[in-house]
Amino acid sequence: MFQFWKDIGVDKNDPEIFQLVRDEVYCNKQNVKVDELLASNKARKEINKTRQMAWLIYGFCQFYHNETEWTNIVHKFDVKDFQISEIKNNYKENFAERQYRMMMMWLKANKLETIEKIIAELKKLHLEIPETFASTSEAGSSTTRTDPFPSVDGSPDMKRRKTETEDSDSDSSVDSVEGNKVNELVDTTAEKLHQHLKTVVEGKCGREYGRAVEPVDLVLLKYTGQKDNDPEKQREKMARVVDEGNKLKGDITVENMFERAKIEAGDIEKDKTSVGVVGAVGVGKSTLTKVIVQKILDKKILSNASLVFYITVGTIDLERETDLFELLFSSLIAKGSLSIQEAEKEELINFILQDPNTVVIIDGLDEAKTENLHSYPDVLPLKSAKPMALLYNILNGKLLENAYKLVTSRITQFIDASPEYRPNFILEILGLAPNEQRKLARCVCGEQFDRVWKILQDNPALLECCVVPVNMLMALNFLLGGGGTSGNMTVTGVYIAMLNRYIRSKHCSFEKGMNVVKKLCDLAFDGWQKNKSLFSDEDLEQFKIPLATQQAFVNAVVDSEDGLAIQILQQDKVSYFVHRSWQELLVALRLVLFMSLNEFKSFLENAFESADLENVVKFCFGICKDSVFKKARRLSPAAQVGEIEEKKKFLGSIAESKAKKLSASVIKSDEEHFMQQWFHLFACLNELGSDDISLPVTKLLPTVANMRGSVFSSDITNMASLYKLNNTTLNLKDVRLSFVGNALQSFGKFVKEHRVKFFTCSSFDEFVLRQCPDEQLQFAGSFLPHVERFRIYPFGSLRDSTDRSRKNVLTLARSIKDGLLQIDHPHQIKSLELGHIPLGDEGVSILSSGVGKVAELDMEGIGMTSVGAVKLGEHLEMEAILDISGNEVGDIGACAITKSIHKLKRLVMRDCGITCKGMPGITQNILNSQTKMDELDLGDNPIGDLGAAAMSKCLSNVKSLGLGFIYAKRGCGITSDGISHIASGLLSLQEPMQYLNLSYNKFGDDGAKKLSKCLHQVKSLALRTCGITSTGVAALAGGLSTLQTPVRYICYKV
Repeated sequence: MFQFWKDIGVDKNDPEIFQLVRDEVYCNKQNVKVDELLASNKARKEINKTRQMAWLIYGFCQFYHNETEWTNIVHKFDVKDFQISEIKNNYKENFAERQYRMMMMWLKANKLETIEKIIAELKKLHLEIPETFASTSEAGSSTTRTDPFPSVDGSPDMKRRKTETEDSDSDSSVDSVEGNKVNELVDTTAEKLHQHLKTVVEGKCGREYGRAVEPVDLVLLKYTGQKDNDPEKQREKMARVVDEGNKLKGDITVENMFERAKIEAGDIEKDKTSVGVVGAVGVGKSTLTKVIVQKILDKKILSNASLVFYITVGTIDLERETDLFELLFSSLIAKGSLSIQEAEKEELINFILQDPNTVVIIDGLDEAKTENLHSYPDVLPLKSAKPMALLYNILNGKLLENAYKLVTSRITQFIDASPEYRPNFILEILGLAPNEQRKLARCVCGEQFDRVWKILQDNPALLECCVVPVNMLMALNFLLGGGGTSGNMTVTGVYIAMLNRYIRSKHCSFEKGMNVVKKLCDLAFDGWQKNKSLFSDEDLEQFKIPLATQQAFVNAVVDSEDGLAIQILQQDKVSYFVHRSWQELLVALRLVLFMSLNEFKSFLENAFESADLENVVKFCFGICKDSVFKKARRLSPAAQVGEIEEKKKFLGSIAESKAKKLSASVIKSDEEHFMQQWFHLFACLNELGSDDISLPVTKLLPTVANMRGSVFSSDITNMASLYKLNNTTLNLKDVRLSFVGNALQSFGKFVKEHRVKFFTCSSFDEFVLRQCPDEQLQFAGSFLPHVERFRIYPFGSLRDSTDRSRKNVLTLARSIKDGLLQIDHPHQIKSLELGHIPLGDEGVSILSSGVGKVAELDMEGIGMTSVGAVKLGEHLEMEAILDISGNEVGDIGACAITKSIHKLKRLVMRDCGITCKGMPGITQNILNSQTKMDELDLGDNPIGDLGAAAMSKCLSNVKSLGLGFIYAKRGCGITSDGISHIASGLLSLQEPMQYLNLSYNKFGDDGAKKLSKCLHQVKSLALRTCGITSTGVAALAGGLSTLQTPVRYICYKV
């Protein structure tokens, strides 16, 4: 909206005027006349076309202030219903803002760039124009224009008018000089920012002991928020994104994420340049942002980027008020690298507010533990406000509306925020794929890789956690130093062992380290309670941490003899924990080692209900494990160890309490994060490793549930161990999962052990494989003997048109075939959906021997030709349902499939390249079958009138027939002549057809008249966009009036 204010000449930095306009435009609260508004605007400039247009829009919005009236008007503007809904959802509280957005959408769609064009268009729509603006259109194209908003203060600049030519010459020269100054300022500032950003990403791929030599790839997947309850909506959205011109096949990558966001955003402007990234703690969110920064600097993505801002929320003082300029340039200001005058500051911020090539990266939004994520006030760019208010105004587009924005957060905290602040396009980082884990280990371990990797493989529980990069790096450094002889290591155990070794290293003397651990714990806990992540020298002095001691925990790399490469504190004028995991571990250590039992209970009583405490709670459970606690107590002589057993029992009690709450809500198990809460509980109990404490919880495990979202191998392993402990079976209804690491294989093993059973209550319950690593595709078919409905989402590595994709597709086909051949009975699988996976003829040939075990097979858009169709037709079983739409099987393939039509209940062959030449063979096969099909759909095939004539001979063999296509809007090329044959065939039927779809065939009124005579022979008729006028409608209405039994008559946009 700031561009709107600028266009109408309002000084957005004047708080009184800003408030006045905001109340007028957003809330309609102030009854202020336009003249009064202009009179108070001291910064008013000469009126130009843009400003007049903006005032017209503003006044029009004010003139039509009734919601219903406005919606009706917007429909006249041809703004679609779904666009109106999206705008209303995004601007629920601001009616005038909705008006403005819809009006601007209309202006852009109709290319109305002048005031005269707008006035003329409004008159065409027979809309009343506010009297105030009528003079604008009457001015025509004269060289001098009448100001529709005359001054009331009589100021000299308002009394005298220059000609348009004079204004133009004067303004252009001034603008040119001012523009050059601004450009120089922007270029200088951009260079300083880029130099700073190089230091941010520098060294991440350098060769240091315990550091990776080359980067590894993180698995990215679109985060659905687990709201894909409706398979049809999910399928339609998937088709829109994946198939829209086939622009973006393959994996979601750093290179294409903003392009994906633009496609997903539809018509919501603020979402076209915004990307959210979520993931578990330590999964690599910050690393990903640094990779993005590096690629921007290298011009590999967003090559036109002008100013790039990198904001680390964890390093911001959230209590100190600041303005937008200081927030964006805080890193340069802190280093004294930016010296700028107040006037330049204003020019620069005005440029940033409008610039479409500015990039803002906000890392770690979750590190600000804000309780109110649903309401932040609007803020001015150069007025002080709390940092979180500024950040959330950036996210909702009130500030930096045109900029590219990327924000990272843990999942729960981000999803809890109001939709207004969340990007529409959210990616989830799933961690490291198995091959990337090995790649990272080789880089870090060098010649010791074989030894270290073998130890990891002998510790499967720890290896499963290594899908999270920070866990992987900690584990590798731990093992490089000689740790890992035990086969029962946990993540907490690794952290504690590393901390023990760190304080005993040459770098940090034993006595000094022992003394400082408790003080660090106190510092971390104090910061946690105060939502504080930055610590000044005064803070360190408060907890009696002297400078010499601080240095022991600041250096990034310890002497290589110690085999360490960890960092705990970072100092740069202020101190902060380099990774939130360290602060969370130290908070947990304080709770377990240094707090009394009563304090421990008080702090953790509702810990499972707080997303912010998720990792702290898990560390508490891990520290209380007997073997880990023995090492933890050695960290400080001040450790209180007498109440550890009582603390363990208390942890067991809150785990049991959480299990009871989750069990009580099991009937709502399709809600977001339900299984994630169970997984968190499972992980905590696994870290504790006590069967005595876990057993009461296992008695409360859900026996019926849905599973949605992303699952790690450790989630499955932890869950399986607890179900085995109590010999419990989990019955799953609806499963829609992205498998991370070896999770698919682990889940398959869990299922084979009969700890999991699948059952479906409706056609919406199914097993959906949304994502898995390439190496895990060989296990995809292992579930088929155990499920009724199975669908595989065409994720990136199956669609990227490379040799890798082809290999993956064939691996998947073999796995599915093997799974199908393990099934004993035909049609044991109620439905198998493989749509849009490019199986091709080779994949179909592999699968064909097993398709007889499937009742309903969806092979839409899989790249099959007539060769694959022939092979597929040979293996169909009786009473099957088959959809091969979107495959160029042609006439030969269609005839081959219909040879087995006596085995099919339903056959869908939309857009298969079938012509009139193939129709005689198809219809003959139908007649030869001597059975009556439930449905045959040949929509979107150019069969024409000859094809319709052939089809009319076998209407008695089909209950429902599709010769039109609702979505593609192309029909079958049937004219009035073809309708004559269809009508004749209908009249010869002994009983009416259930359904006939003739949409998008341009047969007009003549065809409608012919159909009107046989309406008694069809129970449901679809006639969308068939060129029918009121004459044809009257004929159809006349036919309907003679019927004793009503017909469902559909006719849109005739």
